[in-house]
Amino acid sequence: MESIGEATGRSGAAVYQYFEGKAEIFGIFLREAGNELRIQSERFPVLTDDEAGRGELEQWIAELIDLLTRHQATFLLWAQVQFTEPGLAEIGQWNLNSFQVNIAERLATAGARPPNPNIVPLGLLSVIQWTYFVSLVRAPAFSRRRLEQALAGTLHTYLFAKDGAADPVPPTAPQIDEMPRIPLGDAMGLRRPVTARGVGTVQRILLAAADRFRGSGYYGTSLTDIAAAAGVSHGSVYTYWADREALFTTLAQDAVAGVEARVAALDGSLSTPDALGGWLDGWISMLGVHGAVLYVWTHEVELPAISELTTRMNAAIDEAAIAFADASSPVLDQEAMQILLRAVLTDVPYVLSTQLGILPRETTLAFVTGLLRAGVRSPALDPSDR
Repeated sequence: MESIGEATGRSGAAVYQYFEGKAEIFGIFLREAGNELRIQSERFPVLTDDEAGRGELEQWIAELIDLLTRHQATFLLWAQVQFTEPGLAEIGQWNLNSFQVNIAERLATAGARPPNPNIVPLGLLSVIQWTYFVSLVRAPAFSRRRLEQALAGTLHTYLFAKDGAADPVPPTAPQIDEMPRIPLGDAMGLRRPVTARGVGTVQRILLAAADRFRGSGYYGTSLTDIAAAAGVSHGSVYTYWADREALFTTLAQDAVAGVEARVAALDGSLSTPDALGGWLDGWISMLGVHGAVLYVWTHEVELPAISELTTRMNAAIDEAAIAFADASSPVLDQEAMQILLRAVLTDVPYVLSTQLGILPRETTLAFVTGLLRAGVRSPALDPSDR
C-alpha cells in the first residue's frame, strides 16, 4: 500500500482512506477482467466445421487476446492471489465458471466433438492465454496475426476431431521423484558443499522455496518466508545461500536437469502413441516438481548471473516443442506452432493442475494429449497410425 501511495504521489495512509488494503484494489481489477471475460464468452460463435468456422474462431481469439492485453497483470497474478486471499479466489472462480458455461453451451450447439466437453472451455482459455504470454517473453516482436492463425487452426481442428481422435493415450511411464534431487557436494548457488548430514535440511528448504514461489511469486517471497515454511531457522537458510537469488539459482539448476532428462528421453518415445503417452505422463510429473521454478523463471525474473542456465532451459523446452510440430500439422507456420506448443507443454498443465489446482493431474494430461493428437496431429499420436 505504501508503494501504491508513492506511485500516486501520496502516502500509504492516504490510500487507506479509500481502500482497506491491496486485496480490495486487486478485487476491482479482477471483477473488471472477469466481467469482460464473461462478455467475451457470450460472443463465442456457434462454429461450423469448415473454413468459415475457423475464421470466426480466429476473430474471437483476436478479441480475447485484446482482453488479455488490457488486463495482462491481472491475469498473470490471478493464480497467486488465491493462496493468500480467499475472497479473491471466489471472484476468480466465479469468473471461470461463467466463462465455462457460456462456451460449453455454444460448443454443444455447434456440434463440436471434443472429449471431456465440460473442461474444454477452460483448456481453450488456458492455451490462448499462455501462448500469448509466452510469445511476449520469448518472441515479443512475433506477429500476433500469425499467432492467432496458429491458435485458430489448432483449436478448430481439435474441436471438430473425428470420434475417438482426441481420446487420451494410457500412460506407461513411471512417476518421477517428488523431491528436488540436489546432489551431495557443490551445486550452483550454494555457499558450501552439502554433506550427508545436511541434505535433508537443504531439500526441505528447496521444497519450501518452490512452494512459496508458486503461491507468492519470486518478488513476493523472502528468505524469512522460506525458512518459516521449511520449519528451519533463518540461520539455516543463510548457512547454504547468501540471498534469494542464490537459492533460486540452485533450484534453477535442478529444474534444468529435470527438463533435460525428459527431453533426452523424447527421441525414443516418438515411435508409438503408447510410448509418447508415457512420455507426456512423465513430463507432467516433472512439472509437478519444477513447474513453479520454470514459471517464475519465464514470466517474472531475469537474472544475468544465470544467463547460461537460462539459455539451456529455453533450448531444452524449445527442442521438446519442435519435436511435436510436423509438416502434417493443420498449421504450417512452424515458428508460431513452436510458441503454441511450448505453452501447451509448460504453462498450460502447470497452471491448471499445480498453480491453480483446479483440474486433476489426469484430466490435464488427457486434455494436453488430446490436443496434441487431434489438434496438432503429432505423428506418433496420430490415431491413423494406431
